[in-house]
Amino acid sequence: YAQDSVKGLFNPQSQVAEQIAKGLVATGALDESTAIELGLLPRPVLAVNIAVFPVKPACYFTDTFGDPRGTDRKHEGVDIITKKGQDLLAVVDGTITKRYDNASLTGNGLRLTMADGTYFFYAHLDTFAPNIGVGTVVKAGQILGTNGSTGNTTTPHLHFEVHPRGGEPGAPQTARRILGC
Repeated sequence: YAQDSVKGLFNPQSQVAEQIAKGLVATGALDESTAIELGLLPRPVLAVNIAVFPVKPACYFTDTFGDPRGTDRKHEGVDIITKKGQDLLAVVDGTITKRYDNASLTGNGLRLTMADGTYFFYAHLDTFAPNIGVGTVVKAGQILGTNGSTGNTTTPHLHFEVHPRGGEPGAPQTARRILGC
């Protein structure tokens, strides 16, 4: 991409301010990270296949991946808005490798891990399904719990993250199966 092709979309006088507002390193240049955050370039597609959408049946999806959260962190997932008590499903076959019980930010949450180390993080659950705990092997589509607003939120929603091969989070909406409601 060329900076000349986006004149008017990325004002030279406000480059640093826009980067700071998006939680990016304030270089004043239209680098790849800035272009992605401004929607000028697509997010990289994750090499992760999701078998089942994590919420059943209906929801509202909000793409907030990478948005600033306070002054020292970014949103590492997406928020799937749905009513309290809605079933939350395993997106793949895997094992529950971590369970959060009323953690300060997460509230009630789970980490579902695949054999290759890829894990999916679910936060703000209201309840856990019976017998769901660390070491539980689950199948795609199995109920993990119900949606809630535990932890650092007041709006019932599922905070959902994808960590390919156990690494840094990637934008869940770019996984190979289109996330949609």
